[in-house]
Amino acid sequence: MPTKSVAVRNYRNATAPSASDLANARAALAAIRKIPDSLERQRKLFAFADTLDTGMLKGLLADLAAKTNPNDDWDVWSALAERWAELDPKAALGWALNLPNKRNLESTLDLIFEVWSSQNSAAAIAALAQLPAHTTKFVKYEIIQNLAKVDSLGALAAMRQLPTGQLDTYQYSTIYESWAKIDPAAAAASALNLPPSNIRMQALAGVATTWAQQDPTGALAWANALPPGAAHDNAVRSTIQAMSAQDPQAAADNASKLTSGYNRDYLLQDIATKWAAQDPAAALAWADKTLTGTAYAAASKAALTQLGSTDPAAAAANIAQLTDPALINQAIPDLATSWAAQDMPAALAWAQSLPTTNADVRQTALTNILTSWTNTDPTDAAAYVQNLTADPAFGKLATQVVNNWGASDPQAAFQWAQGLPPGDAQDTAIEAAMTQLANTDPQAALNAVQQLSGNSHDPALSNVITAWANQQPAQAAAALGDLPKGKNLNTATAGVATDWLRQDPAAATQWVGTLAAGPARDGAVTQVIATVGKNDPASAMTWAVSMNNPTTRNTQVVKLATQWAGQDPAAAAAAAQNALTLSGLTKAQTTSLQKIVDKAANPK
Repeated sequence: MPTKSVAVRNYRNATAPSASDLANARAALAAIRKIPDSLERQRKLFAFADTLDTGMLKGLLADLAAKTNPNDDWDVWSALAERWAELDPKAALGWALNLPNKRNLESTLDLIFEVWSSQNSAAAIAALAQLPAHTTKFVKYEIIQNLAKVDSLGALAAMRQLPTGQLDTYQYSTIYESWAKIDPAAAAASALNLPPSNIRMQALAGVATTWAQQDPTGALAWANALPPGAAHDNAVRSTIQAMSAQDPQAAADNASKLTSGYNRDYLLQDIATKWAAQDPAAALAWADKTLTGTAYAAASKAALTQLGSTDPAAAAANIAQLTDPALINQAIPDLATSWAAQDMPAALAWAQSLPTTNADVRQTALTNILTSWTNTDPTDAAAYVQNLTADPAFGKLATQVVNNWGASDPQAAFQWAQGLPPGDAQDTAIEAAMTQLANTDPQAALNAVQQLSGNSHDPALSNVITAWANQQPAQAAAALGDLPKGKNLNTATAGVATDWLRQDPAAATQWVGTLAAGPARDGAVTQVIATVGKNDPASAMTWAVSMNNPTTRNTQVVKLATQWAGQDPAAAAAAAQNALTLSGLTKAQTTSLQKIVDKAANPK
């Protein structure tokens, strides 16, 4: 809320305005509402409110209160209510409490008491008894916070008047923070005299934080002198954390001496982050020299992240000196992303120079950079990758280009993939391109697949059919006839079944029933069982028994029988009894089926 200084003039006990005066005020207010610039509108609004007496304020606020939407014109409402609170807070409070629709009641009370407590905190505190119970805590806190700025002891006294259920450790902390700005020693002594509790601990932390901002050395000496315990640890930690903004070297030196009981690793990471913003090289040197274990990793990573945003080459040089594998594996991909945003060619040159002995991390760094590049200039990114055919990561990089480029132009990504040197990398890239193209234009993808030959044709067609099934499952199912038996046919058939069952279960199950026995049908049947198993276990069991592969069949049968036994023990037992005649059952499967039969025969 904007602050303003207003002299209270002879507007307190004004009579009701005349009809013409009220009409003129309404017209002036309407003109102010039309000002497009929000800051200028607010300035004019406050200036206008300053000219009004309590009678006019009451009339204009009555207009607003009659509106159906309580959130309309809050800027006008708050300016008028604030003005009334300046002139006659007692009357303004009475008006707010008697609003028929309780429009913005808590926000209005907050505003009135903020003004009132800054003028006369004692009178505001005396008026607390008038507040409805459900608003008391909210508004009392606002009053107490205003009071703490000028009278910390009075604020504490007001806090103690609150019911036990309304005590808030955060409020105590902020009161002591306000007090410590004026007299940290007195605030510290008062906080120390509180009974042992979380409130005392937070109060001491509030003093420590504020004191450290003014006199870090004195604050730390005081915190260290506190009696041993959680309050002592919390105050020391808060002091060091506040100190780190001004003197990270001193904060780091002090934090390094702490034990794990102070949440030491988190504190060290926080110090490293702040220090690195000022001097990342010094922060890294400190971590290397002083820290070990998780504290070292956390602080170093924070410093490297900060250094990478300002001097990525220096960050890369530091990473090259690291020996902690986990830290290296985190730092390199992060730097790749950061560096790419600043200097793409330099980032790529660095990533390519990374040792191939850590292939996964090197590849991740390159793909992170390429992701950024292909999102802005896929043609240039693709041309760059095309020159990396000798790179061990070439296949992954090519697929990454296709995946990103294909999201915006799948046809161009497919054509580029076709131009890659024949081999596994080309096959994988073409498969990825086909999937992207099929998601937007299945027919174009199908036509494109017909241009392919060799090893890339069948996997690409499988991907196209699987993606096509999401839009037109029946047509995709018909295209399965172009795939020979094998892994690609099995995958595509299961994909068609999954999508078709979701869209039209009856048609899908009818189609699955026409499939020839074999792995492809078994995969589709598995999807049927997953769809109908819970609601129609009898049908699901029939499908399971019809599967061709004994191992897959028996696994599904036992799983269904076990699930069915919880719904209909007798029916499940009958199915289990029949399943005991199946070939290829393991000893464990036979035991499971027999238990279902026995339990139904002898329920307990």
